[in-house]
Amino acid sequence: LRRTFARVPARAPPAPAALPPSARAARTGTRRRAVSCSSRMPRCTGLQVRASQAVHRRFYSVFAAWGRLLSRRPWLIILVSLCAAVLASTKLLLSFGGDGLPYQSNGDKLWVPEDAEASKDQESFDAAFNPTGAFTRQNFVYFLATSGGTVLTAPILQEVYRFRELARRNLTATDICDGGCSPLTPSAVGYSEVCDRAAGDASSELSQCLTYGSAFPLFEDGSGNVVLDLTDAEILEMVESGTGVAGSLYPPGGNVTFDVRRVFGGLEYDGAGKLVSAKAVKLGLPLEGYKSSVDAVKDQLEAATAWEDQLNLLVGEEWTSDPPLSRGSAYGDAIAVEWESPLVDAYPNTAGAIERELSGNISGDVIKINIGFILIGAYALAVFFKFDPRRSRSALAIAGLVSCALSVGVAYGFTTLIGYEVNPVVTVLPFILLGIGVDDMFVLEQALSATDKTAPPAERMAACMGSAGVSITVTSLTDLVAFALGSTSSLPALAAFCCFATIGITADYLLQISFFAGWMALDAHREAAGKPDCCPCCGPLDPSVESGCCGCFANSCAAVKAPEEGLLRSVLRRHYAPALARKPVQVAVVVCMAVWAAVCGWQASKLSVDFEYRWFVGDDAVLQRTFDVEDEYFGGLPLDVNLVTPSSAAFDYSAVSSQLLLEQLAVAAETDPWVDRSSLVSFQRALLAWAWAAKGSASLESAAGGPPSSLADALLPPADYYSWLNEFVTASEGGAFARDVLWVDAAAPGQGLSAARLRATQLPLTEAADEIDAMDSLRASVASVPIEGAYAYGFQYLYYEQYKVIQREMLTNLGLAIAAVFVIVLLILAELRTTLLVMLCVLLTDVSILGVMQMWGLTIDSVSVVNLVLAIGLAVDYSAHVAHAFVIAKGTHTERMQSAVSEMGTAVIHGAFSTFLAVLVLSASQSYIFRVFFKQFFSISVFGVAHGLLLLPVLLVLVGPPEMPSDGDAEEPKGGYPPAVPDVPESQASARVAPGLPAQKA
Repeated sequence: LRRTFARVPARAPPAPAALPPSARAARTGTRRRAVSCSSRMPRCTGLQVRASQAVHRRFYSVFAAWGRLLSRRPWLIILVSLCAAVLASTKLLLSFGGDGLPYQSNGDKLWVPEDAEASKDQESFDAAFNPTGAFTRQNFVYFLATSGGTVLTAPILQEVYRFRELARRNLTATDICDGGCSPLTPSAVGYSEVCDRAAGDASSELSQCLTYGSAFPLFEDGSGNVVLDLTDAEILEMVESGTGVAGSLYPPGGNVTFDVRRVFGGLEYDGAGKLVSAKAVKLGLPLEGYKSSVDAVKDQLEAATAWEDQLNLLVGEEWTSDPPLSRGSAYGDAIAVEWESPLVDAYPNTAGAIERELSGNISGDVIKINIGFILIGAYALAVFFKFDPRRSRSALAIAGLVSCALSVGVAYGFTTLIGYEVNPVVTVLPFILLGIGVDDMFVLEQALSATDKTAPPAERMAACMGSAGVSITVTSLTDLVAFALGSTSSLPALAAFCCFATIGITADYLLQISFFAGWMALDAHREAAGKPDCCPCCGPLDPSVESGCCGCFANSCAAVKAPEEGLLRSVLRRHYAPALARKPVQVAVVVCMAVWAAVCGWQASKLSVDFEYRWFVGDDAVLQRTFDVEDEYFGGLPLDVNLVTPSSAAFDYSAVSSQLLLEQLAVAAETDPWVDRSSLVSFQRALLAWAWAAKGSASLESAAGGPPSSLADALLPPADYYSWLNEFVTASEGGAFARDVLWVDAAAPGQGLSAARLRATQLPLTEAADEIDAMDSLRASVASVPIEGAYAYGFQYLYYEQYKVIQREMLTNLGLAIAAVFVIVLLILAELRTTLLVMLCVLLTDVSILGVMQMWGLTIDSVSVVNLVLAIGLAVDYSAHVAHAFVIAKGTHTERMQSAVSEMGTAVIHGAFSTFLAVLVLSASQSYIFRVFFKQFFSISVFGVAHGLLLLPVLLVLVGPPEMPSDGDAEEPKGGYPPAVPDVPESQASARVAPGLPAQKA
């Protein structure tokens, strides 16, 4: 048995019979000490070794029995596994030619943490200020002067106005097209049918459509007409002052001005601070939308989507899908509305633009997946091919690829069947499953090739599954558990991806040990019968044929026949493994790896958190041009925030103490370092100023009692508070504050308010860390005022929450994955020291990936965190195979290291390189997700192999565990150990890959 499993240097020592008795005794003592670990460790073949032996023996016996069953019933197992996979993929199969799989691209449902405080605040805010569930579909068109000059001229503004009126009055949609065109309800949808209106307004009059997000309210007169017959100097003065043509809407010197920064971009001022030009102007065409796609609002959603698509088509066909999503006056059988301008260039950004781009990327993703499969297939065929037609396994490679494809089908079909939706991150899953599946495929094929070619197929399959089954179980189980823990993430996109990956990896593992292993059993029977690889149904080849393509050209490849054991394995055994056995090489490896880990750790400490929606749009998408305009001319704008106070039932607004608290809340917001002090809008302050002027100071109160000495000391009489507030917000002076106070019953003001708010803007921010600090600071400012139920909310907080939790999510998921992987590897390897070395390599691989992320310009976001969790599992793949081979090998530390590298290095290298090939096609991708995936997967492959095949073998030689006894006791066999023998070609070797088999069964 020991002769069978020995791995020794090229020069074999002389046989024991040639040694004198004293030398033989010394040699025996040396070997005895090797088995019993150390003279300082009393009988360390105790609990750990016995447990390790029991675990390995049990695993071996289970997988060996499975291998024999595969050999006896290959067709049954193949058919059962195939039917199960197809059944689990039913939803995916039915999606072809239909509506497709459920796809989620809504940013709120992907990137906002489920338990985020901002999500709860949004629910409260919407329940108070948006009880119908309606929201605004923001549609903007940005205009730049074709000449590159200012847009603050009458001809430019008139051209933009011409586009506005064309869209509002003449643009209609008639059909929605999604696989096929169907009429809308009503038959012709114009802007007035879908525009955004004030809450409760059900009219379809164009005059009732809201006009925010546009420059033209600034130029409206008292009758609603837009006046653009102005000189350039008048336009400059009007825009600079922020006061309008109509004195009543934006009166000069009034406290309500037009925020020109939000509609005019690229503002330029002279040395005296006077406005001289603007480079861009924004036109808003908001539509009403709904938060669900239930049948009750399906018609409205389709109508809004179709009109938006017609708006894109009005600008140009390149701004929509191919074919377009709608038919109407701008695109259809008869084009009734066209727009071209020699003065301005238009850049639209409609509400569904990003979702459209993400959906359009699916076809490109399918092409990349197919190319990846082709590259992997070509490489697997090349590796499995051998010049000996009996030993070649090219057809088996095809079965392995089919197995990987089936696992992808199960991942998409079964996961969507149980309720999950595909999202942009899930598009990289096929590459992951392909890489993991091919890695397992190479390990299984390598184990089969290492068995005795003269043994019966049943015993070859038993030995193959017994040795390789443990290795792929370790790697698959660690990958599976890492992603299963990731599915508990609070980030919906990450959690959904991990669910898809968990099911896909489970399917991949089960198909590898059933479907692919069944074909392996058939291939073993073919090889035993002497039949050629590419024609297993043909008769046996003539014994004289040693090479040739399927034996058709007998011995035609004899001159280029590869080494018996394979070229790569030969290089590893003869050159690479012996080099790692040299002390200078070991020292150099440890020092270089330590320096590299220090450099990467330093770089990783500089990683930042960042996220932008535009990253998920292809680089070559026309929408990127709009993003460039937004960033260049409208970037860095202040962001609106709301300071919401509760209902009158919880907070009596009329009470003197409550009025003081409202002022305290306003001061807290003004003094917040991240808030623009001049931006605060307080209905309470405006109400007091109105009452001071309209009711007289004598009718007001002060906190000290009696009439107030100034407006700063004034308070409203509690008995008159709600009636005066109602009078104020219904008057022209207070109309701008009507949306800040919500009545329990507008017809009965005395019942109080259901909610109220103060408004402000935060300073422009660009760094994620500043955005998090700004959010936390304002929340703390609000919390410092004792108003129970008050909170700060801004729509942008939903995304700040992701920045806030992403590092915590990364550390939590990585920590849980590492802990779970440690437990699994320890249970299966049953050797603590080896497990610790494997985990060290895993940690160093992740540190290297983090460092390279910083060097490569990547940031921490949901996409990169997915790949970091993946790195835990894949890094184990590259290390666990070598570690397991070392644990079960016999001989000195150096001999066992060389044996492990020679045996498993080939499969590890093939697996890593094939994985790299699978993602190589993504290197030139226009998709941010795919580029990040390529960069991180490249790092995983390079550094996983470097640590698994370079650092780990050296560490195993230096501090690895002692060899494991062959049976229950550690005593030397009677008659001493047989002499070690040199490695021999596979064709002459006995069944040497069954080290876990008990001695009496060898």
